[in-house]
Amino acid sequence: MPESLPAGPRPPEGRGAFGGFIGPRTLAHGVRNTAPWLWRDDLAASGATEYVAILRAAEQLEPSAQPAPAERTEYFALCLAAHFATVATYVPTDVDTKIRRALWLDARGTDELPRMRALALGMARWDPAPVSARIVSVSGVGAVSGHDGERLAVLCGALVAARAARDAAGAAELEAAIDGELWREARAFDEVAARKGAELDVLRLASVLTHNAGDVKQGLGASPDPRFSDLARAGFERFGGAFGRAAALYRDSLAADGHRNYPLRKARALRSDPALLLPLAPFFDDWGETVARFPGLDDAARAEVVSALVEGCRKIPGQVAYYRALAGLERALPRGLEAAELSQHYSASVRRELRDAELRRRVGVKRESFEASAAKRVKELLKRRPP
Repeated sequence: MPESLPAGPRPPEGRGAFGGFIGPRTLAHGVRNTAPWLWRDDLAASGATEYVAILRAAEQLEPSAQPAPAERTEYFALCLAAHFATVATYVPTDVDTKIRRALWLDARGTDELPRMRALALGMARWDPAPVSARIVSVSGVGAVSGHDGERLAVLCGALVAARAARDAAGAAELEAAIDGELWREARAFDEVAARKGAELDVLRLASVLTHNAGDVKQGLGASPDPRFSDLARAGFERFGGAFGRAAALYRDSLAADGHRNYPLRKARALRSDPALLLPLAPFFDDWGETVARFPGLDDAARAEVVSALVEGCRKIPGQVAYYRALAGLERALPRGLEAAELSQHYSASVRRELRDAELRRRVGVKRESFEASAAKRVKELLKRRPP
């Protein structure tokens, strides 16, 4: 959970306040910490109405050591909304295991599984655009993002629960939903891979599909399914082979940038506006320019971002995205990364590292050159596998 929580209408509860889980108000406060814009009055028309309404209603769910089954389902809905709202922000709420496993197990022997299943299936209506910059729009297919993988993981948890309850009809409905979504993502990847000049979007989709395949695996847990499991490692025979090709691209070109961006959690100003959400790595040039020009950030906040990026460059071997972000900042800042108005806020070590020859070399790579090289690599790798 976040380091500190903003004041709300009522204070957060203690640990384990709801049936041994994090309290509902505490969970909602965590969302406000990392995505405060979800409480702005102008959000109504944003496409986030349903999950934001659930978050804003968290106050109505009272803490209880032994909540009733129906209350647990309301809490499940809150966990879904909190996870959906924060998973692409800087500080995701830590409820993954609850919505994929624990709360499904708690519902055994009750009449709540159908309600929970309906909530999980209903996530298909939720729009990730207000809470994510990691979306690839594919003409004729729609938006594809990591949020689809999060939804798939929940559906897989529901499938495991339905099978354990011997609910054949519920399991069949879930299997169809999972299968349909995986085919949709495979179609998106194949269509973009066939388009000339779309190589960077192929890489973006490779990242999304590979992570989504991992979410499916985690959702199934110890109950693997021959149709859906291990798509990132053995996916060439299923779904047209799209997940196998995506995973091959990911392992070759993106794996080092698949980390959780922990260094950027220190730059708290980045949480202030959805315009500052991170895009899909490693293409951070535009994001760096946005940070450089964003009117809501002062010099101290920008210096904090630069410092976090420099720390990430040092701590995460092989990653590329943070260098690209620094390149965007260098390009857009009137006096560059070492301007006096920024340097006064740097530590001595950051000032020293910004003068490091290797960092300067990598930051100095032109965007056009970097992206052309990435596109060339995609073309080469796609030729190695049948389309």
